[in-house]
Amino acid sequence: MMELIQHTINWTKGEIEEALIMGIVGFLFVISALLFWKLGNTPNAKAMVLPLLIVGMIPLVAGVSGVYTNKKRMIEYTKQYHADPAAFIQSEKERVEAFDEIFKYSYPAAIILLIGGAILFFVFKSPNWKAVSLSLMLIGLMAYFIDHFVAERADKYLEEIKNRTEANNAIEAIHQK
Repeated sequence: MMELIQHTINWTKGEIEEALIMGIVGFLFVISALLFWKLGNTPNAKAMVLPLLIVGMIPLVAGVSGVYTNKKRMIEYTKQYHADPAAFIQSEKERVEAFDEIFKYSYPAAIILLIGGAILFFVFKSPNWKAVSLSLMLIGLMAYFIDHFVAERADKYLEEIKNRTEANNAIEAIHQK
């Protein structure tokens, strides 16, 4: 049976992979913005430069930050686990349960951005508003896409933590008798 720390490391590696993918997507959006700026010759193409640059910078910065932060966390998690496994398991349970609460807000926000962006796209005719609306839809789609996979991995990790907690409680009950 795999120790919980190995599940923690696997979960963290998954976070690094997603952060890397997010950073690459952000980088591609930034490159796209630069290409629109350099090569675009229509009002709609020119209007996409700033919104697409902003949309690209968000996942680019978050991705780079996520890779760096999670690499540091793997070392910290290992130290914490070996110092006190029971305390580590309890703190991870609390952290992941709190983390899981975010999805109650992020999924609706992503849908609002998608739908709001689509409404703006059809209501306003100016290239700037169309660019903003397309960017809102991109942010909403990215948020939904990323959260879908983060939530799945968090649920699996939390299930493993709960299994470990139950097993530890059963062992303690046996030792107390």
